[in-house]
Amino acid sequence: MANACSKMKISSVRSDIIVAGGGLAGVCAAIIAARQGKLVSLVEKKSYLGGKVGADKRIPFEDFGSVPLIYQRDSGLINELWYYLYRFNSEGTYIGQAIAINEWLKNEKRVKVFLDTELESVSFNKGRIRSIIAVNRSLDFKTAFQGKYFLDCTGNGRLAKLSGVAGEQGVDRNELSDLQNINLPSGESFCSCLVCIVKGDREYSFECPSWVNLRWEDNHLGARVNFIKSLEKGFVGEHLVEWHGPSSTERVSPNELALSAWDFLKNRSPLRKIVKNFKLSFVSKDMCSSHAFRASGESKLSLNDLMNGDSLDDSVAVGRSSVRGNFSMISSTQELLPLTQPFEIPLGVMISKECKNLLLVGASGCATELTSRSLGEPSCSSQMGTASGLVAALSIEKNRMPRTLAKGGYIDEIRRRLNRINHTSSLRDVDDDDNLATSAKSNASSTLQDWAGSANIILKEVETRKCLFQFPVTSMLLERIDIWLTGSNEQELSIKLFDGAGYQNSTAGLCLHSENVKFKKSETFISVKPDLKLDKRGWCYVEVESEQVFTVPLFRNGPVGYVFHDERSTSISNKRKYISEFKAVISDTTSVSASPKIRVSPPSLAYESGNVTTPDFRPNALPSLWISKQTDFQYPEYIELEWQEVQKITCIEISFDPSFEVAYPKKPTSMGTVNFHSLVKDYRLYITTKDQKSKLLVDIKDNQLPFVSHLFEAIEIKALELEVLSTHGLDRAQIYQVRVYS
Repeated sequence: MANACSKMKISSVRSDIIVAGGGLAGVCAAIIAARQGKLVSLVEKKSYLGGKVGADKRIPFEDFGSVPLIYQRDSGLINELWYYLYRFNSEGTYIGQAIAINEWLKNEKRVKVFLDTELESVSFNKGRIRSIIAVNRSLDFKTAFQGKYFLDCTGNGRLAKLSGVAGEQGVDRNELSDLQNINLPSGESFCSCLVCIVKGDREYSFECPSWVNLRWEDNHLGARVNFIKSLEKGFVGEHLVEWHGPSSTERVSPNELALSAWDFLKNRSPLRKIVKNFKLSFVSKDMCSSHAFRASGESKLSLNDLMNGDSLDDSVAVGRSSVRGNFSMISSTQELLPLTQPFEIPLGVMISKECKNLLLVGASGCATELTSRSLGEPSCSSQMGTASGLVAALSIEKNRMPRTLAKGGYIDEIRRRLNRINHTSSLRDVDDDDNLATSAKSNASSTLQDWAGSANIILKEVETRKCLFQFPVTSMLLERIDIWLTGSNEQELSIKLFDGAGYQNSTAGLCLHSENVKFKKSETFISVKPDLKLDKRGWCYVEVESEQVFTVPLFRNGPVGYVFHDERSTSISNKRKYISEFKAVISDTTSVSASPKIRVSPPSLAYESGNVTTPDFRPNALPSLWISKQTDFQYPEYIELEWQEVQKITCIEISFDPSFEVAYPKKPTSMGTVNFHSLVKDYRLYITTKDQKSKLLVDIKDNQLPFVSHLFEAIEIKALELEVLSTHGLDRAQIYQVRVYS
């Protein structure tokens, strides 16, 4: 093979930036760098893009049990992907998902993608990567990629390792001091594969081959539970089977693992009678991830950094991921430890200490072993990819090393640039003194004020004995709360009112009021009268509990912030650890989540027009957006910004509402629609000139993006009007932010 490879033809490709790895991190890095005007080569060893969210690994885009935030889906660049996933994956398959990611990337003309191209060697000299050699064996040629900066988005640190820089790989024993009661694997093997089960037309017996030495009952509990949970959704189809346990061989083969699981299922499990007509038809190759090589960086991220939520001077991304509770390589959620808030990711962990033009992304970043696994989750790695792509482009633009950009005023500029694409770079607010909208007076055609008065279509009803209601409070007084629910009989309800606590008031905190309420079968709502002065505005929570079942109606098209949380299941298959005993009941489609009907006195003014001029482009401790009244859009809804003095402007940026509470499903799913219902579809921008004349500036049809930027020659204006003509389905207009720049 070595002789054959040596005879391969070698071509040369020169780019500004070389991105190694075609997962979400690499795709985001390539797109953002290209949008800064740089030529980018993206090198991926597989025949498709997607990395961990692809068919081989099948990791969900988001870990929605990681932190107790309802509106935790990432904003920024990655939010563009949803439209492509919905449009190009109508069949709801992994193939369709790969096509969607490829279509997203194809729109960037400065990016050239090289699939089926595996890194082979690196030319490293005087602290710099000069070029990398990658081989495409199917087409029998090699390519020498030359560039100014190289980004390791491989997920396993292969580019950094081939460069010969110092680093670590495997279990980091020093990490034991960061997390107690953690077990090191000893004499155990890891393996995972996909199996396909089909149903036949008769009964089938199964005799396990003698060469299968694995006994399924010796497997890690998490792996066994994962398999059962998958089967609970339906026997027919593909299922992930994993092994973490003792083995007589150094490496477990996928076939041995699959047959061990099948032997248990057919011959010893409680399900053996149910599966007697089923057959095992397919076993994939080993899907188990290897330990990433973690190159030495300018700084190192630890579990303490993640769990403490410390503010870091050079933070350029925010991660939302759970922490692993042991060193197992299986995907069990039972060993995941949730965090109370997201964590900051510093630029220093992405800057190679020994290589001047190498950036480390995702699990390749400089971190302890378990920390690197959190960074390697798709949500985190995509955010790191966006930040690293921008940093590489700015390093070329300013002729400065990345380690220089991590200091002083440079890091502030990076954060401002990231903020301009709605990328959250820090848990702290990012100042944007250039945004002229903050000095404008706002006005709207209408504003949603009484949600309870407009809620009239019940979408679902939930029966429960204990639940939690979340709602926004904008007054410093809270006199009365009305909550709509019904009971089957006369019963007593225990009511507790909590203020919001923790990061962005995302969990129920201090109990402010409690009472017991006698509830009759004929009543449709309960009234709580705390009559309190509050210390802060933000989310509040009401817990309702009864010995008897009561029913909570959830109404169609709920507004941002009115959330029903039901008590979590305590079944054997749901042993994952959570911060809260309640789980939000939210939409798993492109439709807006249904909400409980709640009325607060004094009225909560959470959706005023002034929200579009604040620094917030997503919900935090309050909804932070403008919402109009319900409408059929026979007449447009609008929001207007007016200045006392004439403003010279060249750019208008708008953050629409892409339903931040909705998560893309854990597996590719056909949605039957091309975008979130809450997203504005058709809109116009009008300006009022200094001589008080109105002029149409922009007329957009069929908008598909949650964030848009309009650039034009400098014009002088006194006012700006954003006119909403339609949405993708929602019967009202919703906008988070309007930014205006000179």
